[in-house]
Amino acid sequence: MECPHGCSSPMETALVTRIFYRGAEPVVIRDLKVHVCPECGYETLPLKSACIVENVLNERLEPIGSFSAPLFQPA
Repeated sequence: MECPHGCSSPMETALVTRIFYRGAEPVVIRDLKVHVCPECGYETLPLKSACIVENVLNERLEPIGSFSAPLFQPA
């Protein structure tokens, strides 16, 4: 897959952890497949990954656990 920014290197597949928000509540999706440009860092979701995100945000998938971490806000 080619980068839409015109970079010379092909995009690579990576597994990432991302935080999305369902209303005001954060949800974490682990091992989400994305395509990443090694030159500019642009990321895009394959259709299957986008469907997973949609199902999570629309509460069609059950969580496998909970996640908590300290929250910081710049002063």
